[in-house]
Amino acid sequence: MERDYKLDCLLTMPRHELEEFSMRVIGRMVPEDVIQELFTFEQEEVDSEDRMRSAQFDAMLRMTAIALGEVKMAFSESDNALQNAERMTRLILWHFYAMSFNLEEAVSLEQHCEQVENILKKTPDDAFGWVKVLTELLHKYAEISEK
Repeated sequence: MERDYKLDCLLTMPRHELEEFSMRVIGRMVPEDVIQELFTFEQEEVDSEDRMRSAQFDAMLRMTAIALGEVKMAFSESDNALQNAERMTRLILWHFYAMSFNLEEAVSLEQHCEQVENILKKTPDDAFGWVKVLTELLHKYAEISEK
């Protein structure tokens, strides 16, 4: 059985392995030139610390959305295409939660995994749809954190 990146797997798998593998997957889904473009900022975007953080935040969200938008196509011809796409979606969403936005202090891993399973019931087909889903997810995390 391949790793499914559900809660039990995420709790028992060494963190460095999750980090390394999620970075490799995102690197395969998002071409280097696209990453460079996303993380190249105009002068007005880096004029202040707040603007720089906002620009980086936006770039990380868009990079994740692009990676998630490519998952279905990347695994469409593999054996167990749906299962593989779901596994990689869970992994990329873990990366978004834990590495890109360091949300572990605000939202528990259990709460994150619950949100991911809800998202997997109907995933977008492209990066634009994923931007909306990821933005809504961040809002949901803020609500959870406030409670």
